Amino acid sequence: MSITLWNGTLPPVDEREVLRYMRCKEATDTVSDMLQETLQEAAPLLSMRLCYRRLPATYSETGVEIGGFPFASGDLLKALDGASEIVCLAATAGLALDRYIARCGHISPARALTAQSIGTERVEALCDAFVADMNATLAKSGLRLRPRFSPGYGDLPLDTQRALFALLSPEKHVGITLTRELLMSPTKSVTAIAGIEVIK
Repeated sequence: MSITLWNGTLPPVDEREVLRYMRCKEATDTVSDMLQETLQEAAPLLSMRLCYRRLPATYSETGVEIGGFPFASGDLLKALDGASEIVCLAATAGLALDRYIARCGHISPARALTAQSIGTERVEALCDAFVADMNATLAKSGLRLRPRFSPGYGDLPLDTQRALFALLSPEKHVGITLTRELLMSPTKSVTAIAGIEVIK
């Protein structure tokens, strides 16, 4: 299957999740005011984009092959649980947010942390919204997505990012690039693999 851009709708920002990423158990008035100000400034800068691809999978004792690329990981094998078809995705909150986070860092570490946490919440919400939308479509065929699994989770090496980038071309489709150190830019970006399973 070819690479597809997803253009679904995101839910509103979950401020409780933002505070969780900030490791803030209870928001004081100062923290709440800073969160609202940062949200107002960051919202116009967000460029939420996601691309995905459905591919067949074949298995061995040590890993799985997706789209001709081997992924050696026992933890990924458990996460896929023998799914014969896989969804690979790449999602991002965009580069403008990175620049805003950097500007905040020169002003206030707390403001920069708030902006980073907003970006994390947004890109996770983007992935979750995509999964929910995909599940609604798959359910018509008695299927659903298993939980997504990303490079760096468990024993799945970070260098499997190279294979995912080769499969998804996120540089072209959503503007995500990969550094020599295997870090993604924009920083608030996610790649993931999820198996498609039969609803039991």
